[in-house]
Amino acid sequence: MKLIENRRVLIVEDTTIAATYLARELAKLGAEVVGLARSEEQAIAMTHAESPELILMDIHLADGSDGIKAAEKINSQFAIPIVFTTSYSDDDTVTRALKASPYGYIVKPFDTKTIKVTCETALHRFSLEQKVVNSEKRFKVAAEAAQFGVVELDGKGKTFSFDGAKSLQNRFGAGTQIAREQFLALFPEHERKDIISTLEKRASLRKTIVLEGSDSGRKYLDIVFSEVDFHNNDVIIGAVIDVTDKQRQIKQLRLSNIILDQLVEGVALLDKNFSIIDCNKALSTLLRFTTKSLKKRDIFQFGLNSSELKSALASTKIVRKKSILITTDGIEFPAFVTVSELDQQHEEICYVATFSDISDLSKAERKLESLAFTDQLTGAGNRNYLKLILNEASYAESVQALIFIDLDGFKLVNDTYGHNVGDELLSQCASRIRSVIRNEDTFIRHGGDEFVILVQEKGDLAQLGSRLLEVFSDPIEVSDTELRISASIGIAQMDDTQEPENLLKHADIAMYEAKRKGKNQVVFFSGEQNDAIEYRLYVEQGLFNAIENKDLHARFQPIVDTEHQVVALEALCRWSSQDIGDIHPESFIPIAEETGMINALGLKMLKEVCIASVTLNEAGLGHIKVHVNVSILQLNSKLMVSQFLEYLHDFDVKPSSLVLEVTESAMHDIGTRKVLRELAKSGFTIALDDFGAGYASVSELGESYTSIIKLDKSLAPGEDKSSQKNIIAESIIQLCQRLDKAILLEGIETQKQAEFACQAGCHYMQGFYFSEPLSLTDVISFIQQK
Repeated sequence: MKLIENRRVLIVEDTTIAATYLARELAKLGAEVVGLARSEEQAIAMTHAESPELILMDIHLADGSDGIKAAEKINSQFAIPIVFTTSYSDDDTVTRALKASPYGYIVKPFDTKTIKVTCETALHRFSLEQKVVNSEKRFKVAAEAAQFGVVELDGKGKTFSFDGAKSLQNRFGAGTQIAREQFLALFPEHERKDIISTLEKRASLRKTIVLEGSDSGRKYLDIVFSEVDFHNNDVIIGAVIDVTDKQRQIKQLRLSNIILDQLVEGVALLDKNFSIIDCNKALSTLLRFTTKSLKKRDIFQFGLNSSELKSALASTKIVRKKSILITTDGIEFPAFVTVSELDQQHEEICYVATFSDISDLSKAERKLESLAFTDQLTGAGNRNYLKLILNEASYAESVQALIFIDLDGFKLVNDTYGHNVGDELLSQCASRIRSVIRNEDTFIRHGGDEFVILVQEKGDLAQLGSRLLEVFSDPIEVSDTELRISASIGIAQMDDTQEPENLLKHADIAMYEAKRKGKNQVVFFSGEQNDAIEYRLYVEQGLFNAIENKDLHARFQPIVDTEHQVVALEALCRWSSQDIGDIHPESFIPIAEETGMINALGLKMLKEVCIASVTLNEAGLGHIKVHVNVSILQLNSKLMVSQFLEYLHDFDVKPSSLVLEVTESAMHDIGTRKVLRELAKSGFTIALDDFGAGYASVSELGESYTSIIKLDKSLAPGEDKSSQKNIIAESIIQLCQRLDKAILLEGIETQKQAEFACQAGCHYMQGFYFSEPLSLTDVISFIQQK
């Protein structure tokens, strides 16, 4: 059984996509997600309400909340393991996080394996620590019980007539006189002869009897027979002492001693000099000493630091720490040691110490550390390992250059053949790269289809780059399929003015330059490349912040028929940055696709489209459809499609009210076509966008699920009616008419272009000639004024 199964987990994450992803992956692992908190306040409230067994805590929360502070507050009130999740792994963040004593630390982006291993290690470690805590509590009970020993209780106020002796009074009557036979019946039958003999000799006798069925349950009584006198077969009792509490304490002490002997943890009672007064069997087994030989030895003989422990106890009465202990035969093992100073000393006993062997936990931690720095698919180092090397001066000094490798066209392989084939391809690519680099160099999988080589000895970098390109020249066979793939490679060299942390950035810039030049080549970093890439990176970070801060918005451009009546609106994503100004979609949409932010951006637009459809309907314009662009990445995301359908349900928008625009390049993907067929069956109208641009495939016009063909604006006619562009546009329009497809020509900017579209047989037109993109309020006013 997995440790994570059936465990109650609270996710504290302010990013909806990350929280949804974690909840889904934990559910797959069998965990019960009891809540999704977005802020410090919600995290603490949900912990009170839901009693989770594990908490995944993002360090940077919404509204400026601090996950580390939330963890510290939760730790002060609850015993719950907390694992931090974060996009940051800088020294300051890690140092702050460690002060909250987390049970794990996951750096985004994370995957299922990392989540499972980290959560289960945290739960295992927490379980071991709880055993130690419980053993301390059990020993404390035993130590407190031991102070009573077998000391006799005096008889003051404990004579027969004391309060609360109703059960005894009912048996004896109102006084201390009782019939002989009734008295003997109080004792077990096998003791009665001895008791009679003692009574006849008028000797003193003390016996414990048990009275059943008293108001407070079973009661133990000591009866002291002194100066016993017989009178008419009656017995005069000298004293009656209630020792119920003593008997219970004796029983508790015996039970505690049994528990102590059965504990796996070693337990020792210490005097003021930390010498062992007594211990259980587990400690002698742990240290490989006999119990007798351990007595009078101080615990510092087994590897504990004397000054460190005494100093810690001076400020707190309980010290818990990991230590390396040494057995009698010199074998070292990791242990968790707790030393507690007793509030009330019992004779010589001043401290209680427990010793737990944590060899298994240490192995798990070493395994976790290995997992934290190793890519499980390829066996190469991972991004955490790369950061460690570049941030540690002793490592960074030996780095001569950094090589950044990005596989060309890997995403197409992944989308076409599936992730299993993609993973095998990555594994084989990693093996080929390893075969041409030196043992002294460090090989890293940076993420996805990106690899990094840290060159740690001087050599011919151009020659090494050529060898790396050569490894991809032969096809790679995966699952009986020959796949060809190339790589774009960027190289940044170390010099006296270069900071190690800038190497990765510069090599990345050089790699993008290799992509721009046509891929499958090696480019060395130079300062001239920096400005363009800096702008790209700036836009990338700005886009991320825009999505987080909800700075993106929709504009709607009218689509008209041949009578210039508005029949539809196209939703267009717009982004205005205070730092950059208005940014054209052609600048940030490709970046969104490359970085995976396209899904977050797409969900924003899909929500806007649903709101627009509802608003149009309320304004009496329900006949006007809304167009929205969807990409191949979005269509191949089951989560994305599922969320879109949920939006439609929540807003009560019918699929027939929307038109999904898909670029013709996306139609080449088998998976995308399958999804589109299903969406068309559900009632959506599918439009083939940007047709005639790029690598046009005329065969795609025959697909039955496409209803509208949207001709790219590059086909909008010029002034010369006999130009080749006009001939091409007219031919495509005639072909679409014969295939019974509706034709929409975009990019209309002049009256002549509008007249051409009508004469050529287009059904719909779109462009600045009719209207620029407007806000939803303005576009409704525009329609109503027509």
